[in-house]
This record gives sequence, structure tokens and C-alpha cells, in this order.
Amino acid sequence: MNRWLLFLTLCASLALGADLAAHGGTYRGPGDTVPPGGGGAATPTTPTAPATPATPATPATPATPAAPGTPTTPVIPTAPTQNQPKQATTGTPPSDDLTRWVYWWEFNKEPFLNLKAKVHSGTIATGENELLTGLEAFNTSNNTFKPTVQQITTMVIPALRKALEETDNVDIQSSATVALAKIGLDPTVIDLFKPLLSVGSQEIRETAALAYGILQDPVSLPVLQALALDTPEGRQLTGEQTGVAARTRAFAVYGLGLLAYASDDPAFRASIADTLWSILSTDQSSLKDIRVAAVISLGLSRVEGAKLDEVVTNLNAWLADTGHDHLVRAHCPNAIAKLIGNAGTPEQADRYAREILPYLDKGSKAEAEVLQSATQAIGMLAPACTPATQKEIFDTLVRVADEGKDVQQKNYSAISLAYLGAGAPDGSPIRNDVIEFLMKETAKGSTSYRPWAGLALGVMAFKIDEAQSGIMPEVAAEAVQARFKKESDPANKGAFAIALGLMKYVKAEKDVAEAMKKSRDEELRGYCAVGLGLMGARDHRDYIAEMVTESRRQPALLQQASIALGLMQDHEAVDILLQIMNPPDGRPPLSVLSAAATAIGFIGDHRSITPLISLLENDRDFTPLGRAFSAVALGLVCDKEILPWNSKIAQDLNYRAAVATLVDPAGTGILDIL
Repeated sequence: MNRWLLFLTLCASLALGADLAAHGGTYRGPGDTVPPGGGGAATPTTPTAPATPATPATPATPATPAAPGTPTTPVIPTAPTQNQPKQATTGTPPSDDLTRWVYWWEFNKEPFLNLKAKVHSGTIATGENELLTGLEAFNTSNNTFKPTVQQITTMVIPALRKALEETDNVDIQSSATVALAKIGLDPTVIDLFKPLLSVGSQEIRETAALAYGILQDPVSLPVLQALALDTPEGRQLTGEQTGVAARTRAFAVYGLGLLAYASDDPAFRASIADTLWSILSTDQSSLKDIRVAAVISLGLSRVEGAKLDEVVTNLNAWLADTGHDHLVRAHCPNAIAKLIGNAGTPEQADRYAREILPYLDKGSKAEAEVLQSATQAIGMLAPACTPATQKEIFDTLVRVADEGKDVQQKNYSAISLAYLGAGAPDGSPIRNDVIEFLMKETAKGSTSYRPWAGLALGVMAFKIDEAQSGIMPEVAAEAVQARFKKESDPANKGAFAIALGLMKYVKAEKDVAEAMKKSRDEELRGYCAVGLGLMGARDHRDYIAEMVTESRRQPALLQQASIALGLMQDHEAVDILLQIMNPPDGRPPLSVLSAAATAIGFIGDHRSITPLISLLENDRDFTPLGRAFSAVALGLVCDKEILPWNSKIAQDLNYRAAVATLVDPAGTGILDIL
């Protein structure tokens, strides 16, 4: 199958009666695979009425990661008919490699792109096409791409509420629920969410639970606690007298983390952290997803002072106890690092770095996923550590890169070195040593490590620039450019295109543009376009706009090229995408419709609001799933947050320690939801 976003690969089968999860979906790398789920059996989805395609049943026996370094990857389940549900099978397609750089980039790209902020800072050019005529009627003074409060409250929210209240289609209901939660601005939507907790569809129930967290309203706390803790009140809310479904509980736990992250009240955050620790330390359910969610959410809690020491000490003890499941333990180092990075002192950073470093010793017998996470976490902690500890971290990461037995761990070491180098003082030996090592590996490293080293140089340059902590030496960019020109494998070449974009190295613009135009590889062309967008290479807008127009049968390329135009603050991106969604010769293929709708959402241009509402309300010409994607796009365009709501979870996550409610090949994990 083509190298698309997971849900796009399934869209073509919709016309044949196939089922498709309606949360939306987000591109997490090439191929039809995502990192393997290791969670226990999930609650089966309740079939919907025959008129509505049912959500694929969750496998009764999910794939379990195999030996360290070579986990099995679930293949996309064959789309079930309503009378003959099928189970997912397992097995790793030989053409795909989960250790590739592209997975890390797709999980972590949002803060680097910061696309919506760039789009919103632009001004609208003249000469919009007919499709956009009259879209400014609600606020003629709005001269940026950002939606106005008036547009959102008078147009978008009523349209989404109507869609939610007037349909029983699972696709539209779940998409509209998430969209309303992302938008906020309407405190009464909580009243809409509550009845959804007890409907027949498990997908809707868990989506409603998560929506309370996405909404970020403190009044959601009692509901989330009741669901997560499986209290009598929670069972009453869901109508499940024998216990709140495990998946619903897991989604509520993630909601608690989101609620804590958004709060400015230290006491409120500490209270949620107490609830999360209670869940982690007492949960005995067969679904390890609940405990994974608790660890990840603790990492989002932003606790301070004495509560920070307490939470981090508890997580460190949980990590050290090998009696706990290794996939749960694997998320502890990253959670610790996020907490220390948010509010810790150098002394705390040193202390916990030294607690994690032993996992990276040569003689460590920790599981592969724990090793991977420890490698990530040590890089996350490094910027806050003292110079002496930074030197020890550098030596350890270099040894892991050279001698590590787990390929994913070795690859993560490159990104951790980038974090270390960016966090070290400008001109310091540590920063210089990191640059020298990554340059050497970019030029002469192993085939698999070279793209990671090159990407790491780009990440390092970006973070140095972001922190205004110096200037990346041009020789580093020259090394990446040289590797880009020499690299013949398009699967690796894209990493150097992204790195050059992160470095804003405009001297490489010609080389990247030439590769984009000459290559026939869809993935490479898309990443070259994004690299040019990050450089702000506006001279190539017309060609990239043509790519968008011509990629009607290549949804992944369409989306990447659209993002590139958005990065260039080119308003034509949304014009073209709207034309693709509304062609004069009839309804577009669903895969293209969904790619265009989500690209519009990522860009965040308010002029797309009226056409998207028209699509949402058009039940004559568009399928329910097509209308659901318009709700997804509306939620993205009008999101109260600049970055996607789940990017805070995806950032610096060890996605190789996945469970089904986190990332799932069926598109039903929280990181699969747009």
C-alpha cells in the first residue's frame, strides 16, 4: 500500500462497505504501520446501526512486542463486515522499518513547524477566488488568517452542535465532540458531552471522556475522576454497573493529565497528580493502558516544589521495580524528565540524571523499551544539568551511539545529543564536542545513523536559535548540505532536507528545490517541500502550489506540500485545497477529501470556515465520513491552542513502548485523533 497516513489507507475501502474509525487521524510516518501496541485486550466496540459503518472491533489478543529491537508490528486489520467481524493479524512488513527517523519527526514536528502561529501572523493578500467571496462578512476588520471569536461563536460552534445533536452517526458525533472540546468558548458543551458517556458505542464513550480533558475546564475534574477511578458515580455516568470500561478509564486518565497541564493553579495540579498516582499504584486491571496513561499524565502535571520531589521519587521507584510491567516502566524516565525540565533545579536534574544513567551502562539488563526511554530522558534532562554531569551524559550517549545493541536506542541518542548541545553554553566544550560528533556521524556514520545525526544537527540549531543562546556554526550546515547532495537513498535524504530547513540554511535552497523537482519519490518530495517551507524559500511557492494541485491522488504529498505553503505564509494553499474539496466535476475521492480537509485544519486559515460548514451540512453530496472530516478541520482551524492538543503527549514520547489507547493501527489511540 502507499505510504500514507493510516486512516487514508483505509478510506478507499469505504465504498466497499469497510469500517473506519472516525476520530480523524494524523500522519505518524510511512507505510501502513504504527509502533506496536502492547496493551491488554480492549473493550469491544458496540456495533452501530446497519445504516452506519461500524467501528472495527478491537482485537481480543493484541500484538505483543517481540525480542528487543525487533518488535512485531500489527498489520492493518482487514475491514470487517457487520456480520463477519475479523481479528487483526500480526507481522512486520519487510518494506517498513520502525527505527527510521521519519517516525520521530512525525511525532515531534509540531513545535518545530509551529504552523498555525506562522499562518496567523500573515496578512491576507488580494485576489481571492470566487470560492472565498463573502467569507469576510462576519468581520471585515480581520486582516490575518486567524479566526475571530465572532466567527467561531456565531458560525462554527452552532454548526458543530447541530451536527452532534441531529445525527447518530458515530463518525460525525466523535469528530464534532472533539472539535467542540478543542475550540472551547462554549461552557455549555459539557452538557452535550455527558449523555455521550452512556451511549452504545464504545468509541463515542471514550471520546466523550477524553473531550472533558481537551476542553481544559476545571469543572471537568469530578467527571474525569469518577470515570478514571471507576467510582459508583462513574458507573452511573456510563450506565455500566459492573465497572467503567477499561478504555474509557484510560481516556479519562489522559484527560486528567491534559487538565493539569492547562491549569495555572499549583494546588489544582497537585491534586490531580495525587489522583494519578493513586491510579498507578492501585490499578490491577488487565489493561496496562490505564497505568501507562497515568505515568504519561503525571509527566504532564507540571507539579512544583515538594510535590515535584514526591512525584518524581515515586516514578523513579516504580521504574526501578522490575516487578511492574516493562511497558509501563518504560514511560517513567520521560515523565520524570518532563517534570524536571518544567520546574526542576540543576541539583534535581543532576540527581535524577544519575538515577537514569545506570540504565545505559554496558551491563544493563533493562528491557529494550526501558533502554530507549532512558536514552531519551537523559537528553531531556541534560540542558538543566551542571557541566560535570553534562560531560558524563555526553560520554554515555556517544558510547550508546557507537556500541548500543538496540537500534532504536542508538538512534534516539542522536536527538538526545542535540538536546544536550543546545542546552550547553555557547562556545562550551560540550556544545563543540556534540557538533563535532554529529558532523562526523552525518558524514561517515552507519547508513541507518546518518539521517538521525543530520536531523539532530537541525534540531540542535533550531533549539539554539529558539533560546537565543548562540549561533550554530555554518560548518555544521555545510556538513548536512554535503550529505544531502551525496545521499542517494530518498528514505534518508528527506532527513537532511528537514535538517537544512530547521537550520534555515538558505544556501542549500537550490539543492533542496532541485531534488524536489527531479525526484519521483513522494515522501522525499514532500519533505523537501517542508524543508523549503522552514527556510521561508518563497521563490518556490508557485511550484509547490502546482504540487498541491497535481497531488490529488497522492494525499500524503498533498498534505506536506500544503504545510510548506502554510510555512511560507502563502494564502493560496487554502484556496487550492478548497478547490480540491469542491471540484466542478463532482465529489473527490474520500482519501483526497480527508487529506485536503486536515491540511486546511493544520494551516488554520479562517477563510475556510464557510466552505467547511457547507460541507458538514451537505448530507446529499457527501458521505457521513466526508462530513466528519469537515468537522475535524473546523476543530483544527478554530482550536484554542496553537499546537495540536495531543502534541504535548507526543513530544519526546517513546512511541516504541506503545499501547493500544496511545497509538493503534486501527486509528483509535489518542495520538491518532486530530
